[in-house]
Amino acid sequence: GGELIGWFFQFAFAATAATIVAGTVAERCKMQAYLCYSVFLTGFVYPVVVRSIWSANGFLTAFTDEPFRGVGVIDFAGSGVVH
Repeated sequence: GGELIGWFFQFAFAATAATIVAGTVAERCKMQAYLCYSVFLTGFVYPVVVRSIWSANGFLTAFTDEPFRGVGVIDFAGSGVVH
């Protein structure tokens, strides 16, 4: 139930993050290169950034006793993580 919903929510954000550059690189790079980029972004970069900002235990979160640089990162509706 709840885990599947959370997984799908994160999947949608990760897919959005990967397709933001699709219009830029359309017809300018090989499909294989775009697939490698997408796998790297959605498999490594996106999870690390999401965990560090959205998790209560992440080192960049603003919602902890000692936020990063005294402030942490406050993400507005997920736009900072996705972009």
